[in-house]
Amino acid sequence: MDFRFVKMIWLLLLTSGVYSLCPAQKVGLVLSGGGARGLSHIGVIKLLEENNIPIDYIAGTSAGAVVGSLYAQGYSPEEMIRLVNTDDFYNWATGTFDEEHTYYFKKKDPNASWVTLKFSIDSAVHTTFPSSIISSVPVDFALMENNAGAITKARYNFDSLFVPFRCVASDIENKKALVFRKGDLAQAVRASMAFPFYFSPVIVNGKILFDGGLYNNFPADVMLDEFYPDIIIGVNASGANGPYADESIIAQVRMMMTTPTTYAVYCQNGIFIEPQTDRFGLFDFHNPTPLIQAGYDAAKFKLKEIQTYIQRRTTKEELKERRENFRSGRPQISIDKIDVKGINESQATYVKKILKPKDEPLSIYGLRESYFRLISDDNIKTIYPMLRYDPASGYYNLALDIRRERDLRVQFGGNISTRPISEAFVGTQYNFWGKRSLSINTSFYFGKLYSSEQLKLRLDVPARIPYYVEPDITFSQWNFYKSSTEVFSTVRPLYIVRSDGYFGLNFGVPARNKGKVVAGGGFYRTADDYYQTTSFTPSDTADRTEFNSLIASLSFERNTLNRKQYASSGTYFSTTVKYFSGREKTIPGSTSPKLVESTDHRDWFQLKMVYDNYYKKRGRIRLGFYNENVFSNEPFFGNYTSTVLMAPYFQPLQETQTLFLPNFHAHNYFGAGSRNVISIAGNIDFRIEGYVFQPFHQLVQTADQKAKYGNAFEKRYLIFSSGVVYHTPIGPLSMFVNYYDDREKPYTFLFHLGYIIFNKSPMN
Repeated sequence: MDFRFVKMIWLLLLTSGVYSLCPAQKVGLVLSGGGARGLSHIGVIKLLEENNIPIDYIAGTSAGAVVGSLYAQGYSPEEMIRLVNTDDFYNWATGTFDEEHTYYFKKKDPNASWVTLKFSIDSAVHTTFPSSIISSVPVDFALMENNAGAITKARYNFDSLFVPFRCVASDIENKKALVFRKGDLAQAVRASMAFPFYFSPVIVNGKILFDGGLYNNFPADVMLDEFYPDIIIGVNASGANGPYADESIIAQVRMMMTTPTTYAVYCQNGIFIEPQTDRFGLFDFHNPTPLIQAGYDAAKFKLKEIQTYIQRRTTKEELKERRENFRSGRPQISIDKIDVKGINESQATYVKKILKPKDEPLSIYGLRESYFRLISDDNIKTIYPMLRYDPASGYYNLALDIRRERDLRVQFGGNISTRPISEAFVGTQYNFWGKRSLSINTSFYFGKLYSSEQLKLRLDVPARIPYYVEPDITFSQWNFYKSSTEVFSTVRPLYIVRSDGYFGLNFGVPARNKGKVVAGGGFYRTADDYYQTTSFTPSDTADRTEFNSLIASLSFERNTLNRKQYASSGTYFSTTVKYFSGREKTIPGSTSPKLVESTDHRDWFQLKMVYDNYYKKRGRIRLGFYNENVFSNEPFFGNYTSTVLMAPYFQPLQETQTLFLPNFHAHNYFGAGSRNVISIAGNIDFRIEGYVFQPFHQLVQTADQKAKYGNAFEKRYLIFSSGVVYHTPIGPLSMFVNYYDDREKPYTFLFHLGYIIFNKSPMN
């Protein structure tokens, strides 16, 4: 018999209502797309289950595919509600990495870059603007992990799930909708929800797939063609004006790419539900509860109609038994083999050593930790993961499709300020990637206050305990004279120019995900030129102190701060032990009371601890605490000025790094204060900060310009700061008023755009 004739007869019967009284009637649920608004589908399903209305088939697009797949796997409405109200779900939906997945070991030292351009040797410039505004890494891994057991139980057939399921994606090359019936459930759902410019697309069998809503946002026709249900319940969660009424640029651009969808169920026994979701944005995932309630209320409004059309009922006991049967017997996720494509064999070996450094099978928990370590690697641009069960071995195989990051990146940035501390920054990084990873990094700063050149080579070795070896060369110069706005205004020496160079080697290992331990050593040379008096002329020569030293250090760092400057959440902790052993040479200038050169040996230990924590949030207010302690047996140098210059320095503000403040230098001290951030709107913060600096012994100048200690804990000094920071796409735009205790002009005003960040010095 002709199929079209059968289908026509079926439609006539459906329209006439013959099936509405049949006890074996089947119910199909159609769920539209709609971004965050799609969470209202959960409320509809909750109402249906509470009233024992059966759901025999589900077809969904985008957000409807997400909710539909959860139900098809056996999630109850209550379990779905709990899931979407977790921080994990919010992170998946917004591309946010959980703090536990921060892999600090792979992070390079922060610099003053604003923008990064990426190149390959054989290609033109590759823009830094990504094809998606958020990372799909969290949701890709979550879908893989959470769907693996269910689709394995169903033997990769969507008809064998707890509820038979279909979802729709868009094949943009052929400009048509694509229906998933079998295969990897996580991949199908991910393709269906690949909202253009929000999530990256998914490549399936060579086809680039985007959000199913582009060509079919309400797959009622798919439900009809695939399952022939007796009753169709259709839910449009996209809003009364369609899914693109959102004012965001992403939604508007997507609207231009989209084929209009008709939201209707074309049969007498069709029921149409439309939750009131217009007041919610497409990406309002922060509060699912009112969205779920909107779906529940809309379904409740249609309940009598639903009960009239659908005579059949499914009891809670029947559902519970079916769920338990479907969930039982699922194999635990244990990974034996890893297959990698998209990169060469040597690079694949590197990847496998990171993910599975031991020979035994890998649990999903172990994979999660190593996977997020891998994604932080500079060599990798994107990863798409898939799990496939091998019944012969009883283990899962992990397939990774990896796209390599471009070899060369060039960074530009700096700082533009109202004070003469502006600077330009240029940095480069080139990666060589094989069984090991080698990166060559350079950074250059140009400014009145600070100029620097640095070359670093970092060799990363994947192993059971990964490690890196990093030699570096750094040359820097600080000119506090050129950058001062108060020349000849204080009794302190203002002509201070420091030139230094460092040749070092570091060895680092991770300390779990958020920390690292680094051992290092090298040769350090500094030359300080200064006057010990403000009474000097252009013909005078400055005093000079040269210090050539060997340095050894051991440090532990743990960092989860959300920004490299003006952070508002997270924690930073470091403990560093250093040993200095070197020779000081003092060359007197024409204004020095001492006219004879001297040479002395200096060696000392130094322990420095820093704790920076934004620990409590109350509404728009984030409370923070900062603490810095230094203990050392550092000796006095040849005179007071050289002693102060070589002493550790308390610098809790960005501006304090650009000032010479003798009262905030000491051999032993503790400093502490509060950092309070008020979120005004969006990326605008108001900061109020206050600190106390307590030296154990103040460095005091004697009559013959030597240094000595003052009385123990005799003096302490205060710092206050308040200002506004706007976090622009290229860096912070800020305006601050700062106060420094016991200074002739205690108040300063600082307005700047960009980052006040410098190359690390071994003296810091």
